Amino acid sequence: MKNLSVKKITAIVIGAAAALAVVALIAVFALRIDAAEARQIALDTAGGGEVIGQEISSEGLWNEYSYVIVNGSTWYDIEVSGFGRVTELESGTGTYRD
Repeated sequence: MKNLSVKKITAIVIGAAAALAVVALIAVFALRIDAAEARQIALDTAGGGEVIGQEISSEGLWNEYSYVIVNGSTWYDIEVSGFGRVTELESGTGTYRD
């Protein structure tokens, strides 16, 4: 078996890293959710109700969604990641205070 030159090995490593980066980027775009999906996840988490506040913040290639929901006498402050996972949940009764 012939020895590979340093240039060939370097090219192979760079090519593999580039291919991995492309696959990772495609996965990020395929798995992320939009605002409508995040809103539905938040409403489902709260058991329904009315969205009285929302905020979308960018975290690199995806967004993070925050919702304030009132369901009856209970308020919920819910954060949903760009991939659809509830990352923070706070609730209480009475009037919501930011």
